[in-house]
Amino acid sequence: MRLLRQAGKEACDLGQSLLMHLPGSVEKIIHRLEQAGHEAYAVGGCVRDALLGLTPDDWDITTSAEPDEVKALFSRTIDTGIKHGTVTVRMDGKSFEVTTYRIDGSYEDGRHPDNVTFTKSLEEDLRRRDFTINAMAVNDSTGIVDLFGGQEDLKKGIIRCVGDPLERFSEDALRMMRAVRFAAKLDFSIEEKTYQAIRELKDNLSMVSAERIQVELTKLICSAHPDKMYELYDSGLTSVFFPEWDSCMECEQNTRHHCYTVGWHTIHAMENVSDNKVMRLAALLHDIGKPVVARSDKKGHSHFQGHPQESALMAEEILTRLKYDNDTIRKVVTLVRYHDERPRLSDVTVRRCISEMDLDYRELFELKRADVMAQSDYMREEKLSYIDRFESLWENNLQYATDKKQLLINGNDLIKEGIEKGPGLGRIMERLLSDVLKDPAVNQRETLVSRAKDYNRLLKAGKLFVCLFAAAFIFTSCTSSGNGNVSYRTPGTPITSADDSSGDAMEESGLTDVYVIEENDRRNDRLTVMNVISFQEYRYPYTVLTEFLDKYGGTASVEDFLPGMGITFDASGRYGTLTRVQKTKALWERDDVRDYSFKESEELMKIGNTGYHLPKTALFLDGNTITDQDSIDPASDTLRVTGYDREIVAVAVDRGHGYLTLKDTKLFDGSLIEIGSEDIEEVADGKSISLPVGTYRVTVANNGWGGSRTVRIKKNVDSYLSLDSMKGSGPKKCSLTFEIGVKAAKIYLDGILVKKGKTQQVKYGEHSLSVIADGYDTWTRTLIVNSPEATIALDISDSKEGSTKSSGASSSGTGGSTASGTTGNSSATSSSNDNSSPASGSDRSSGNDSDSDSSSKSAKGKAEENYLSTLADSIVNSVSGSSD
Repeated sequence: MRLLRQAGKEACDLGQSLLMHLPGSVEKIIHRLEQAGHEAYAVGGCVRDALLGLTPDDWDITTSAEPDEVKALFSRTIDTGIKHGTVTVRMDGKSFEVTTYRIDGSYEDGRHPDNVTFTKSLEEDLRRRDFTINAMAVNDSTGIVDLFGGQEDLKKGIIRCVGDPLERFSEDALRMMRAVRFAAKLDFSIEEKTYQAIRELKDNLSMVSAERIQVELTKLICSAHPDKMYELYDSGLTSVFFPEWDSCMECEQNTRHHCYTVGWHTIHAMENVSDNKVMRLAALLHDIGKPVVARSDKKGHSHFQGHPQESALMAEEILTRLKYDNDTIRKVVTLVRYHDERPRLSDVTVRRCISEMDLDYRELFELKRADVMAQSDYMREEKLSYIDRFESLWENNLQYATDKKQLLINGNDLIKEGIEKGPGLGRIMERLLSDVLKDPAVNQRETLVSRAKDYNRLLKAGKLFVCLFAAAFIFTSCTSSGNGNVSYRTPGTPITSADDSSGDAMEESGLTDVYVIEENDRRNDRLTVMNVISFQEYRYPYTVLTEFLDKYGGTASVEDFLPGMGITFDASGRYGTLTRVQKTKALWERDDVRDYSFKESEELMKIGNTGYHLPKTALFLDGNTITDQDSIDPASDTLRVTGYDREIVAVAVDRGHGYLTLKDTKLFDGSLIEIGSEDIEEVADGKSISLPVGTYRVTVANNGWGGSRTVRIKKNVDSYLSLDSMKGSGPKKCSLTFEIGVKAAKIYLDGILVKKGKTQQVKYGEHSLSVIADGYDTWTRTLIVNSPEATIALDISDSKEGSTKSSGASSSGTGGSTASGTTGNSSATSSSNDNSSPASGSDRSSGNDSDSDSSSKSAKGKAEENYLSTLADSIVNSVSGSSD
C-alpha cells in the first residue's frame, strides 16, 4: 500500500508539473472564466489529492464570478446551490461544481451558516475552509496558492484547522468527524490543538443530522485505516452518536480465545474484511452486543452467551438510528446474526443452513475468517480449518434444492392431486422440503406426490401435529452441533468436524435440538440456553405472545422455566424471537436432591447410591449465574439435576446456602446452640455455620441465660447473630417437674437427687439428667432448659436389662410449639406453659450410658461429643419460644 505521508513529502515539490496534470475539462472551465475577466482555481480536496499523487474523486472550482455570471458563460448548468453560490457546470459529459468566493455568516445551529456573502477575495474564501490541507487552490497561470501551510502539513502528515479550531468546529460540528475521517483516509495524525478542540466541543455533534454523521462514519470505516475508530472513541465523539462503541472499547475479554478488548478485536476484524460498506459495517457490529451480555464466572473467566442474537438486535437499532438504507440494514444484520454459527459439518445440516440463512455465504465466510484472525492464536488453525470445510460443503451443496421454489412440484400440482388448498397444504410443502434437504434424491415429482399424499392422510387423521419444517426447526438443525458458540466448555478441545456417521448418531440420540436453560432474564424477557450436544450458547428474546408449555404440551408459566432445565424451542420470530418454549421429555430432571456427592477425579456424581458420569462439560448454575463444582456445598445446597441416561448435563442449585456467624458469645461459649430442629452446634465467638437458605428458630441457653430468636438465611449472605441480644433478663429459671412410672427409680439432675412430681427451680442452660432403677440400665441424657415452665415425663422401659424394644420420646406444651424424635432406648415427655410468651425447653438424649454420680461437667462433655459426632442417633425434642 502506498505510504501517503512519504508521498506527501515528495509530492509537494510538484510545482509546475502539477499544472500540466489538471484535467482538460477543468482547464477549459477555468480558462473560460478567466477570459471573461474572472479569477478561477481548482480548489480543496482535489488539490490535496493531486499533491499526494492520488487520483481525485472529483474536481471543484472556485471563482470570483457570481452564480448568474457563471451560468451566462456555460450552456449547460444546474442550479445546485445558488443560495450558497454553487452552480454545476457540465463539460465534456462530466459535472463540475463551480462556487463563488464567499464569506460564511454565523453558524447559529452548528451546522449551516445563517447567510453567505460573496467576495472577490480568494484569501477570504480559503480562510473559511476546515483544514489547511483542504485550503489550497491552483491554476495554470498562478500556480499553487497555499496561504495557511497546507503543503507543509501534507509533508508532516498532520490534520490541522485553518485558524482557531474552536471557531472552525463551532461553525460546523461535523468537521470534528471529518478530521478523524481524513486522518483515517490519509493515515495522518491530528494536530494537538485541533484534537483538544474536538474533545472540548464533542457534544456539539448532537446538532448534526444522522445522515451527515452516517456519511462520515462510512467513509472512515471503509478507509485503509479503520483503526481510527479508536480516535472517535478517545476524542469522545462516539459517546454522542454511538455510545455502544465506547462500551466495546472498555469491555475486557478474559478468555484464552481473545487477547484484545471487544473494541480492539472489532477493529482488527474490520482490517481483515473487504473495504465495502456492508462488510465493514458487519465487522464493526458483529460483537456490539457483547458488553450487554457479558458475565464472569467465579474464576473470572468471561462469558458472552447469546451475543450474536443481541448484536443483531442492536445492529438493527443502530443502523436505523443512523439512517442507513433498508437493504444495507438487512444484509448487515443477517451477517451479524449468523457470524458465529458453527453447524455440524455434514451435507444435511449445511443444506439446512442454506435454506434458513438468507445471506451471501461468501461474505459470511469472509467475516468468520476475519473474526478468527482478530482473536488470539489459540486454536486458530483448527478454527480456520473448520471454516474451510464449511465453505467446501456449501459449494458442494449449491446444486441441490434448498427452497420450496426449487422443488419439482408446487402447491398447484398438489391441488390437482386432490389435496385441499389451505394451511395444511403449506405444512405438507414444508415437510417435503425437509425431506429433500435430508435426501436430495427425494426431489422427484413422483416421489414428492406420493409422500404428499401420505402426509395428507396423516394430516386428516390428526397425526401431523406440528409444522415439521418451520424456520425454527431449520435453525436448530443448522446449529445443533459443533463447538460452543460463545465459550468452549472443555478447555483445549479442538474444533473437530464430525463426520456424517457420528452426526447421524447424535441426531438419533434425540438430543440435537435439546437445550439447557442458563438464564431466564425476566427483567429483559430473554432466555439464554446451551445446546446439550454442541455446547453452543444462545440468547433469545421472548414476548407476551411466546407460548410456554410443559412436557405434555400443557400451558405453563414463564416463571416455571428455571436455570438447569431441559427445553426445546421454536425461534422463528423476527431475529430469533421465541414463539414456543417447551420442557423436554428427552432429559430426566430431579429436584430437591439432597443426598449427593462428587468425585471430581473420577468425573463421578452420586445421587443416593447411584453413580452418574459428570463430564467436564456439565453446566453448573446458581440462579442465573454460571458457577463451578467447587461452589456447591453438599452439606447445605439442595440441587436440581438434569441428565440423559447415566450422563449428567446440568447441576443447578435449587436451594442455596448462606452463613450464620455467631458473635458476642461470652455468656454461652462452650454450650450448644440449636438451629431449627436438626442442627446443633457448639458455641464459639466468630463461628460461621453453613445453612440452607430458609428461616430458622435459634435457641441457646447457658448458666441461667438464654432465649430463642428467628433468623433468616439468604443465599451466599453472611448473617450475624449476637447471642448477647438473646440472653434476656435474668438469670432465668424454669419451674421444672419430673414424672416417671417406674417405682423406686431415682432421678438425678446434675448429680443431685430430685423428687418426682415435685416442682423445682432449674437455671436455664445445660444439665445432666440420669435415672437409676433396679433391673434397668443406667439412663443418662443431657437436658437443655430454655422455658419458664416444663414437665418432663420419663419412660425408661426400653432400657430394661435384656430388653430389645425401642420406644420414642416426645415433648409437648401450651403457648408454644411441639417437636418429637426417637432414639434407641429412651423416652421422655416435656410440657411448658407461659401466659406471656411462648415457652422454650429442650430435652436432649445422649444415647450413652454413664455413671449416675457423674458430674455435670463430665455428662456435658459426653453429651457434646455425642451430638457433634453421632447426631443421627440422638433425640431432639424441644418446645421453642421467644427470648424474654
